[in-house]
Amino acid sequence: MKLWQRAWNPAVDVLPADFLDLPARIYASDPFWLGENSSSVQQAFSIDNPWFKQGRAWVGVVPDQARLAGFILPGQVIDGVQAAFFGYWESTPALEANVDLFQALKTWAQADGAGILYGPINFTTYGAYRVRLDTFEAGAFPGEPWNPPYYAELLQALGMTTCHRYLSTFTSVNATVSQVRKDLDRVQKRLQNQVRLVPMLPEIWLRDLDQLYDFVQQSFASNFAYTPLSLDAFRSQCGHPFANRFCPLTSLRAETSDGMLAGFFLTYPDYSPLLRVHGAGSLSLSELRYEQHLHALPHPRRLLARTAAVHPDYRDQGLFTAMSCELTLRAQGHYEQIAAALVREDNASAHFAQRHGTASVHHYALYQGNLQI
Repeated sequence: MKLWQRAWNPAVDVLPADFLDLPARIYASDPFWLGENSSSVQQAFSIDNPWFKQGRAWVGVVPDQARLAGFILPGQVIDGVQAAFFGYWESTPALEANVDLFQALKTWAQADGAGILYGPINFTTYGAYRVRLDTFEAGAFPGEPWNPPYYAELLQALGMTTCHRYLSTFTSVNATVSQVRKDLDRVQKRLQNQVRLVPMLPEIWLRDLDQLYDFVQQSFASNFAYTPLSLDAFRSQCGHPFANRFCPLTSLRAETSDGMLAGFFLTYPDYSPLLRVHGAGSLSLSELRYEQHLHALPHPRRLLARTAAVHPDYRDQGLFTAMSCELTLRAQGHYEQIAAALVREDNASAHFAQRHGTASVHHYALYQGNLQI
């Protein structure tokens, strides 16, 4: 078996075709696959990625069988141990190829001072991460983990264990509206005269992007394995293409009485029917525009409640619940289904969706492996 691997030098190294072409082979007959942009992956591993100003990477591939990347950000310590991460993992069911790849990655990570390995995480949690565990018959929405059903079994065979679990819950908008109104009445009494909820329009998001950068860093700093982006990277990842995709009817901004930002909640149509590689008229994520593509989506249409941030001063006052209720009410008449997407199982925000009932649930996991001898 031919294993190609190296500690990555983004200034001179270029990802081999065997690495870039493997996903298309694995998902060749998968009707739900949303694709991978090879140019974007190549760009991510180049010197143009500001992550490489501090971080170090490793890349390996067994042609036609499996690929893997490793990442270390010096000083990223979790539970007192320097962490390493694996990502961009794609594989056939070939266990032997994965044994060789993960052993090579672990040897590199140990030599660089890491004591524990987490993944899959593509560079940081701003990128794709986690493994899909179930409901493969339902397909995936943009940004949702998607992989063959055997991935969890492969990771377990490699000695990896689950460290965190996540879920997405799906329900009918109409079925939950009456309950949501009761919740909103309850929390509004606590928030009265403190905050108001207004639409988060793309032009407002872009206007306030630098202010939002500071807010996001403060709000997400305690999240597991959170790696702050530079301001330039935030502008690049969360600028025009990003703002073009979210739903201005249901995305919200919470403002204090003096006009300061107390929180926000971004929502998106589920664009997956337009993105499927093996579907008719497949688009790329960067091409999507809410105004242009919402009406191209078939019914029933699904709204994804994806990204919420609440200032610490308002976390115990029901602001997250208020925004969740408000966006659900605003969705009525525009979407038939709503999803609370990609929530950690032990996060308090998961309780809102579970309280209002769910029609279906997708589960995901993040894995870890010990590197200490």
